[in-house]
Amino acid sequence: EITAAACLNRDAYLDVVFAHEAPMLLNELQGKRNSDQARAFLKQRFAELKELHPVSFTLTAKTANALTAACDQINVWRDAFVNRVIFLLVAKSSAVEEQFNFDFRNHIDAILDDVRKVDQLLFEPRLSAIRSFIRYDPFLAIRSALDCEYPDGECRLHNLQLGDPLASTVMARGLAGFTVYLEDKDVPGTAEYKHRPTSDELLGLLDDDEVPATHEGSK
Repeated sequence: EITAAACLNRDAYLDVVFAHEAPMLLNELQGKRNSDQARAFLKQRFAELKELHPVSFTLTAKTANALTAACDQINVWRDAFVNRVIFLLVAKSSAVEEQFNFDFRNHIDAILDDVRKVDQLLFEPRLSAIRSFIRYDPFLAIRSALDCEYPDGECRLHNLQLGDPLASTVMARGLAGFTVYLEDKDVPGTAEYKHRPTSDELLGLLDDDEVPATHEGSK
């Protein structure tokens, strides 16, 4: 019982993690929802990840229901989000840095400042402190680094793609199947995708003579 309370048991640990991350998914997507085409496209990308091995674990009914409700609200396949979270839990720092294009070492002070906000680490018994730290934010260091690297606030953890869903090969797409949201302009087959500017059109915007009036302020 003490071991479970301290999250030293795997299922107890994952229950606390997903209890935190289900509402964070909604918070970081800020009302965004995948179209049915985007959901199907991301599910295809997930199905490409052939090296995944099924692993069973048990969540409390409350956490499982919150997880399902959050994924339904975003309109994303639950397995994609579950595997995204587990990847972030087990990935080496270098793998996280590669995915999100930052270096943890550049943000050590900010990360430590955020860790110090978790008062329970100082004042609770050691085993209880473990649970409190996970409950506070299992990805505190990643989120702190993202906030520092991208201060405009647009790079929220679950709002970011993993891999490259539009790359031409499975290898190049990487962990695209763990992406939980795509705008329709990035989903082949949608009207928005068909009307995306071509590379030639984008290059044309670099020519001052061809910059439309709506772009003049950003030249």
